[in-house]
Amino acid sequence: MQPPRSAEALRYHKFGDPFETLSHETIALDPPKPGFVTLKILAAPINPADFGRINGTYGKLSDLPGTGGIEGVGKVVETGSNNGAFSTGARVLFSGKPSSWQTYALASEDQVYPAPETLDDLQVSMFWVNPATAWRMIHDFATLEPGDWIVQNAATSAVGKLVIQFASQLGIKTANLVRDPDTAEGLRNLGATLVLKDDKEAAKRIQSQTESSKVKLGLNAVGGNSSLTICKCLSNKATHVTYGGMDRQPATFPTRYLIFNDLSLRGFWVSEWYRNASRATIEGMHSEIAQKMDSGNIRTDIEATYSLEDWKAALEHSLRPGKTGKVVFHMGKSKSTYSIEP
Repeated sequence: MQPPRSAEALRYHKFGDPFETLSHETIALDPPKPGFVTLKILAAPINPADFGRINGTYGKLSDLPGTGGIEGVGKVVETGSNNGAFSTGARVLFSGKPSSWQTYALASEDQVYPAPETLDDLQVSMFWVNPATAWRMIHDFATLEPGDWIVQNAATSAVGKLVIQFASQLGIKTANLVRDPDTAEGLRNLGATLVLKDDKEAAKRIQSQTESSKVKLGLNAVGGNSSLTICKCLSNKATHVTYGGMDRQPATFPTRYLIFNDLSLRGFWVSEWYRNASRATIEGMHSEIAQKMDSGNIRTDIEATYSLEDWKAALEHSLRPGKTGKVVFHMGKSKSTYSIEP
């Protein structure tokens, strides 16, 4: 089989609405130089950050023209040297460089990592961002012990569900704010301790059911009044971490909670964590997360998979209210493998 010298890719030449700026293109693919490999992309999810990168609102933007997709899984199909770090056939995960919404890509060996063997292609494609985000927030911002509490909003998101499952394995309790109370049973089945509607009364209900001295960590992915609710639930000297802004409203932090409760306000971006971590640290974390996911049968929910050619339908599906799982590009498929009607 001849090595690929072209790839299909979802490209954008200016920042703007993804439905207007993205196009399905054929791009040239050079042979890999020493220290590089050619990847056949197997699967790549659609994440909220992908929309921000394309429309120009994300914290750090790629050069133009750009290719969509911040993470994925691929198989090495060509190497630039005979004694490189990866052999042909190796399955690897990656993020950022190369972008993932394409059928083939060149990648530097130092930008790809061994894929966990116990997870299938679809799960590995989502492994870099969400599991690591949940894992690092649980471990890096508070010294949590069994019986301690985490309070979080966006509990039905991929990160939120992973926080619930990882915390449950560690004996840590979770109070989870949701917009739709009908999702409560599903979250309890994952290990959630409390599930409450994210409204004005949520803080009082959480306070009445938690030990106020042990609510050490709050996780905010929404912003606005929901971030205020989390502040009201936290113990003295607790830490409030913001890692998203789904409401596109400024996070609310009243002065009284900062002064009299001595709360710490932090932000977290998993891409920055990866940039500052050594390869050994990253591989160690990946191994530990994979072991936890395997032993606890923890998986990221998938609602639908699409071919790259069906990209408009895939993006539309990923934006549907009430979606219960990720939408993933499954490369090499002639059509969507399944789709839930709105």
